[in-house]
Amino acid sequence: MIGVRILGIGSPSGDDQAGWLTVDALLAGGVQTTVDPIRVQKLDRPGSGLITLLDDAAWVILIDAMQNHDPIGRIRHFGADDWPAYSHGLSSHGFGVLNALALARELGSLPSRLDLYGIEIGSASPGEQAGSEVQAAAQQLAQHIAADLTATLLQT
Repeated sequence: MIGVRILGIGSPSGDDQAGWLTVDALLAGGVQTTVDPIRVQKLDRPGSGLITLLDDAAWVILIDAMQNHDPIGRIRHFGADDWPAYSHGLSSHGFGVLNALALARELGSLPSRLDLYGIEIGSASPGEQAGSEVQAAAQQLAQHIAADLTATLLQT
């Protein structure tokens, strides 16, 4: 079993890189080497394939772009009780993260701890760079996740 799996979800389309940028910042900060076993991955619109990545981890941290008409760069955290009731704005993908999580819940494949983070995005046009607000939010979220990992894993 994997202790912690961190999944940055995105695409190469402008601000939709938010999850990938957060993973890049975590890796640049050395998170992968702080405690073993932590697996960090970037996924390109995984759809239902996300379910198999949840199955063998005790704690999963998911990061994705969201569009909910909030200020660009706003970070939202969805805990175990929050994401099932959230019905819009997270993921710009056809069969999105919430769909995969709902199916995983029905299949009994959710990890014991799941933290879902969304970064509010603007443009998701192919070939564009992510905007400065999204880049700053990804850095801020990476610092938050790293601190949470350190505090949580030191308690065990």
